[in-house]
Amino acid sequence: MKKFLSVLFCGLLVLSLIAASALFAEDYTNTSGKKMDIRIISKSFNNQFYQAAFKGAADAAAKLGVTITTNGPDVETNTSQQVEQVKAAVNAKPDAIVLAACDTASLEETLDAAKEAGIPVIGFDSGVPGDPTGAVLATAATDNVNAGGNVAENLIADPNFQKAILKGVKGSPTVLAILAQDATSGSIVQRVDGFIARAVAALEALEGLAGSVSVSGQEKWTKPAANDEKVKIVVVVPPSSSAADIQAASKTIFAMDNLVGVFAANQDAVNGVISATNDGTDLDRADGTYKDIFVVGFDSGTSQREAIKDGQFFGSVTQDPYQMGYQAVGLAVRAANKESVSDVDTGSKWYNAANIDNEEIAILLYD
Repeated sequence: MKKFLSVLFCGLLVLSLIAASALFAEDYTNTSGKKMDIRIISKSFNNQFYQAAFKGAADAAAKLGVTITTNGPDVETNTSQQVEQVKAAVNAKPDAIVLAACDTASLEETLDAAKEAGIPVIGFDSGVPGDPTGAVLATAATDNVNAGGNVAENLIADPNFQKAILKGVKGSPTVLAILAQDATSGSIVQRVDGFIARAVAALEALEGLAGSVSVSGQEKWTKPAANDEKVKIVVVVPPSSSAADIQAASKTIFAMDNLVGVFAANQDAVNGVISATNDGTDLDRADGTYKDIFVVGFDSGTSQREAIKDGQFFGSVTQDPYQMGYQAVGLAVRAANKESVSDVDTGSKWYNAANIDNEEIAILLYD
C-alpha cells in the first residue's frame, strides 16, 4: 500500500491548488472531529489523471483532518490486482473507501463484505457502474451532459464562429458536425445530448435563426427545424470504434458542404480528426485546407494539446480529476459520520490556446 505522501509527485503537483477547490471549500466539515482512515483505490495508480485526483484528495484530507491511503493497479486492465487491493482495504476496516472500479462484477463479493462491515463506499471518476450491492452511497464524477454543453457554449459564444454559422440560408444551410465514437456508450451519448441541447438553444438565440436549426445523421438525435432550415447539426457515428473507421468518418465530415464546425466527442474522435487532416496541418488557421473550420474536442492527450497550442483546434473541455478526488474525500467523511450523501458533478473546464498553460488548467490535462 502506498501512503498519500508518496503521491505528492513532481513539482507540478505541488502547486497550490486551493483555488481550484474554492467553489466547494465550505461544503465539507468533519463534524465528528475523528482522525479518520480513508482508503482510495483508482483504476490505475500511475495514470496522470488519477495522480491529479490524489492531489485533490490530499488537499481535502488536510482540510478535514483525516488520513488517506492511495492505491490502484498498475494498469486499468489488471482487474485481479485491484480486487486484491479492495479486499485488503476492507480487511483494514477503514472509516470509508473511495473507489473507481475496473470491473464491477469482479468486485461484487468484496463490496458485499464492505457493506456488511458497515464501511461506506464512495465512487469517483467512473465510480462503480451498476453496483448491485448498495455499498456505494454516492459518486463524484463528471456530469457529461453539462460537459458537452460547456463545449457548445464556448464555441457558439465566439463572434467569429457566429459570423461563419450565420452565413447559412434556406436551401444552403451551414453545418456543425459531431463525431461520436459510438451511439451506445453512456458518457459519449450524454456529451452529445448536452452539446446538441445547448448548441440548438444558443444558435436559435442568434438573430435570424429562431426555429431554423435541425439535427440529423442519427435517429437517436434527429429533430427537424421548425422553420426554414439555415443550420444543420449532423451527428456522424462510424461503423465501429476502430481507429480506421473513426478516421474514415472524420474524412466524411470534412467533405461536407458548408462545414463550419466539428465537435469530436472523445479522445479517440479527436485522434481521428487529427489523422484525417494530415496530423492537423490541414487545420492551420493561416493556410490549411480547412483553415476556416472551428474544431473543438473533449478530454486531453498530447496530440490534442498540441493542436490547441498550434491553433488547429479552437479549444476543448477537460474533466476535473482534482475535484473528483477532493469531492470524493468530502463525501467519504460525510458518509463515515452517518450524514446523507448524494452524487456530485465535479465539473469540467474549457481550455484553449490562451489558458492551456495556466496552473489551474495544466494540472487537469492528462494523457
